[in-house]
Amino acid sequence: MSLSKPKWKGSYDSGRKYNKSWEEKFVWLKRASEGSEDAYCKLCKTTIAPKASRLADHEKTKGHMSRVNASAMSQKLPVKVFNKKDDEKKRVEIELAVSFACHCTIASVDHVGEVIKRNGKGSILENIQIHRTKCSKIISKVVSPALFQEFKDDVQGKKFCVLIDESTDVATDKHLCIVIRYYSESKSTIVTEFRGLAPVVGATGHELFVTLNNTLENMGLEWSNCVGFGSDGASAMIGEHNSVWSRVREKSPNCQLNKCVCHSLALCVEKAFDKLPSNLGYLLHEVPKWFSKSVIRREAFKDLFKVMDANEERKGQPLPFQKLSNTRWLVRGKIIYNILVNWEELKAYFSVALPNADASCRYKAREIFNMLRDKVNLLYFHFVSPIVTDFERLDALFQATDGDPEGLVKELLLIHKTLQYRVLNKRGEFLPTKDIDYGAKFTKELNTYIELENNSNEVVKIADEIRHRCSSFLFEALKQVENRLPGSTAIFQGLSAFSPSKVLSQTDRVSFKDLPLPHLRKDNEDGIEQQYRKILHLPWAEESVFNGEIPKESVPFWSGVLGYKNSTGNQPFKELGNYAMACLTTPISNAVVERIFSSVTCVKTKLRNRMSTAMLEAILRIRTHLQFQGKCCKDFKVNQNMLELFNSVNMYEREESEGENAADILAILNMN
Repeated sequence: MSLSKPKWKGSYDSGRKYNKSWEEKFVWLKRASEGSEDAYCKLCKTTIAPKASRLADHEKTKGHMSRVNASAMSQKLPVKVFNKKDDEKKRVEIELAVSFACHCTIASVDHVGEVIKRNGKGSILENIQIHRTKCSKIISKVVSPALFQEFKDDVQGKKFCVLIDESTDVATDKHLCIVIRYYSESKSTIVTEFRGLAPVVGATGHELFVTLNNTLENMGLEWSNCVGFGSDGASAMIGEHNSVWSRVREKSPNCQLNKCVCHSLALCVEKAFDKLPSNLGYLLHEVPKWFSKSVIRREAFKDLFKVMDANEERKGQPLPFQKLSNTRWLVRGKIIYNILVNWEELKAYFSVALPNADASCRYKAREIFNMLRDKVNLLYFHFVSPIVTDFERLDALFQATDGDPEGLVKELLLIHKTLQYRVLNKRGEFLPTKDIDYGAKFTKELNTYIELENNSNEVVKIADEIRHRCSSFLFEALKQVENRLPGSTAIFQGLSAFSPSKVLSQTDRVSFKDLPLPHLRKDNEDGIEQQYRKILHLPWAEESVFNGEIPKESVPFWSGVLGYKNSTGNQPFKELGNYAMACLTTPISNAVVERIFSSVTCVKTKLRNRMSTAMLEAILRIRTHLQFQGKCCKDFKVNQNMLELFNSVNMYEREESEGENAADILAILNMN
């Protein structure tokens, strides 16, 4: 029996005609084209045979239903004007979402929100409706876009500096972090803002620059306004010929390179430390590591410490548990100090731990114990501890987001001069090994060591070797400082010319032609020069902008100068002030970008490794916005733009696989 379609069937179907009345039942339907009898679905953009059963079957398909649901949601959730009570409810929910973005996981809002609602009877908290989905949408669709738009509007047309760094997160996603520094007229100060995380695949200079360039162009920023470029010392970032910096220099020839001082200082110490015996580095790594994963070992050391300090004379002394890390600039000096002050306690501990140690770690315990028994190692720790501590003190100063160039350049020059006077004579020649300044504490301990060993020839040779090693450390530290820091020193020395103590001084002020970044004043150089002459002769202490006290730091001073108006209401120092502020946008280090990557590690953890880049960026934008202003979530202010963005169409708009969203589908349905 044949199962083929009867011949009459084809001729019957071909004779079907389009029925206009179908459009009343199927709102998504229209005639395919003029003169055609086929039906056409406006949502699915497909032709259907003109038959009621075919139309009904098409309406039940999965793709068609998803588009209908999206259009229905758009029709049910129109943007409307909310009253004051609705705005107050929005404000509370936004503040709660910001708090969760700053301090905990978003999933926690499911539980905390219900507790707040239950205990908020009689207040606006009684009406809040916030769970993880809504909280996520507030963060990513309301607060973050509003903050970014505010930042984007504020930076337009301004001189700016850009800081970048690249890193890989816990999910092996590679990001380029971009930070912008500029003078904000609305805030009357220099601000640092997080531009965003740009996903990258490779880490070559070309790939990183293309990503950076596209990001700045999307913001409407021009390279001609870029005053400075800051990054770490990686060759892909600041190499001479094939790096991000080499390409930035082509786009903006007058842009100034700012190599991170914190990285440079850390490398100075690391290179100098290589001149000392390697067993010192072994102690720095292995002593904290011995205690890092064992509560039993920690408690045993604490008990021994209490016995040796029965009168609690050393209460509050740090214990030697902090681990060494190559990515933490300020930890080496702390570990050296912690081991040094606990030397006798550590030696006693390992003398007891060695006989009881497992076979797997007995060798390590023996090596550490023998090193602690060696008085030579203790002498090296006495020598190196104050030097490394001083370097890290300076490193901590440069980790500030905002620092005054006058004070920073003094510190850079001071550490260089200090090293010079320790190893050079007045003619700049290297001192003999015995005449080098090794430090009073070290010298005293070394002489005591020699006397206790009765000045034997062998001890004298050991002492000479110790001095030679220590002098090599000082020579290498001086060499590294002179190789790595002159560029930074020159930059901050130039910026120090804008210090109030120099600008308002008859003797210390810098000549106008020697002020830094002359290209920034070329459009009105004569006018700025006249203002620079006049600023000296105005009694600033008597002006209301300073309330009787002239600021000692550069940025607050020039902010006041820009705000000063004469009797006619004009700003007589506006051009000079803008020039000074453009120069002072120069970043002091790349530490701010490193801190953002630390936040990435805290936000995107192993348990939250599926977090999208968009959500990660939104959370970081909220956190950094508050941190850069020295505020917390309780100080966050909800603005009008956030309230306007807080609507269902904006927050819950769905994106379809074919690139259509709910608003597009609604527009299609309303077509004739």
